[in-house]
This record gives sequence, C-alpha cells and structure tokens, in this order.
Amino acid sequence: MPKYPHNKVWINGKVVAGEEAKVSVFSQAVLRGSCVYEGIRGYWNEGRKNLFLWKLEPHLKRLEQSMKIMRMESPYSREDFRRAIVEWVRANGFREDIHFRLNVYFDDAGRLDMKAFKPEEVDTCAFIAGGPRGDRARQERGIHMCVSSWRRIGDDSIPPRVKATANYQNSRLAGVEARVNGYDDAVILNQAGKVSESSGACVLIVRDGALIAPPVTESILESVTRSCVLEMFGNSIGAASERPVDRTELYIADEAIMCGSAEEVTPILSVDRVAVGDGKPGPLTKRLQGIFYSAVRGEDESYERDLVAVY
Repeated sequence: MPKYPHNKVWINGKVVAGEEAKVSVFSQAVLRGSCVYEGIRGYWNEGRKNLFLWKLEPHLKRLEQSMKIMRMESPYSREDFRRAIVEWVRANGFREDIHFRLNVYFDDAGRLDMKAFKPEEVDTCAFIAGGPRGDRARQERGIHMCVSSWRRIGDDSIPPRVKATANYQNSRLAGVEARVNGYDDAVILNQAGKVSESSGACVLIVRDGALIAPPVTESILESVTRSCVLEMFGNSIGAASERPVDRTELYIADEAIMCGSAEEVTPILSVDRVAVGDGKPGPLTKRLQGIFYSAVRGEDESYERDLVAVY
C-alpha cells in the first residue's frame, strides 16, 4: 500500500508533523462529505532559486465561492490562507515542483446533524497538505480514454461548480470503470449528452487549428487551468472559443487535451480506441505545453502577475 511522505501539515492555524494532523471520525467531512478544497501547484525555478505558486488568487477566490454555495463560514480570510500556504511551504522547505490541497470542512456537529452550518452549530476547519509532484510521464506520452457509461452530476443536484470532495465519487465511478476496461481515464458526458470533463480535469479539442472548450454551463468545474490554457492558446497559437462539444467530435478532432492543476496539459491520444489525429501528441498541444511550463515556472515575464514567490 502506498504511503504518503511524512511532510508537515498546516491544520487550523498550526504547522504540525503529518502524523499529528487529526480529523475527527465524527467530522461531517468524514461522515457526509461536507468538504470543499483547492488543488494548487507550486513550481521550482532553479535559475531564480525560488518556488512559485501558480494562480493562487483565482484558486482562493474559487474556494470562497465553493464555501458560499455550501454555506460555510470560515474563520480564516483569504489573506489568512495566503499566509498559511506560504508558511506551510517554507516549513517543509520544498525546492521542487509540488502539488497540494487546501481543504475546508465541517467538523463534528454533535448529534450527527448533517444540516448544521451555522458557526454556533458546527466548527469550520481547514488544513493544507501535499508534497512533491514532478513526474510528467502522462503529459509526455499522452493517454487513452473512453466515454463513460456514467453521466456527469448537474447544477440542479450536486453542482460541479463547487469543488467538493463528495462530487468526486461521480468521477471515481467513471475513472474506475475506465481503468477496469483498459483505459487511462474517462470522458464524462452531461445529462444532455454533451462532453463535460474527465474524471478529474477539463477536456478540450482542437479542430482546424482552433481550440474548443465546453462552456462552464456544461456541468464542469470552473477550472483555473482551463482559463489559463484558453488564454495562452488564444494569445500565441490560434483561435480559442467555448461552445458545447459533441461526443463524435472527440473522434474527428485533430488534437485533444486534458487540463487541470494535477494534469497540467496532457495529450489525449485516443477515445474509445479511435485515434485522435494521428494518435500521437499533436504539434499544437506540444506548443501549448511549452508556453504553459514556461509561464508556471516563472520563465515568461508576461505571466509574472500570476505567480507568488515563496522564498
């Protein structure tokens, strides 16, 4: 069984050893999935001897939006979280690429009250945990996907706009189904039969030199990385737009990618064993990867505004 490295954890205002970070078995996060979070990247720049947090402000803004929809009142402000993240990174002394989570959750409400949300009813807690993540085998070789038999959750039931841990059970069903059937991941369609996203990232296609992304109203997470990718492609490569995407467009696309904080920019080589383009990482995808990594690592000064230096 894989073990997480014993990195330090920030929890409820303190940095502690990983084994000392505890969440109650009576927590609503454990019992009911009452937890929202952000997955955030940090990139080490060897030349500048610094680690840069990528798009921290949009991530913190989205966290606040998730909390608002879930009626969570955090005792920590955006500035508190910003300082806590920097404190946590420095405490661990990371000098390599990292991926970490900032989770906000309801703790023990007493009497197992799943409807508790007011501060006098239940405590809202938070932790920051994660570690090095530098392996990019998927991004280099690309992945093979299938269209899942499971449909995407919707805004009228469990809104994907909220980055809630409970939402990812929908993703897990699709992802495990894909793995059982010999694929790397799954494309999930929404209730209208249009492309939404993968089990954990956005799905975009390239047709005739233009990048096309399903809009945020197609049962997708309002992805920070997706917005970056659309901007980068539009500024440096070609047209970039948002519109509904049909399943069959995946088969006839010239190129296709997954993008997200964890996936970064990952080429999709095939869908349902139908090759996307020539079945290899496409030239525009490779160009986009180059632009992306240059930006996040602090090598392109035009994206300096999107970086927070840790050291």
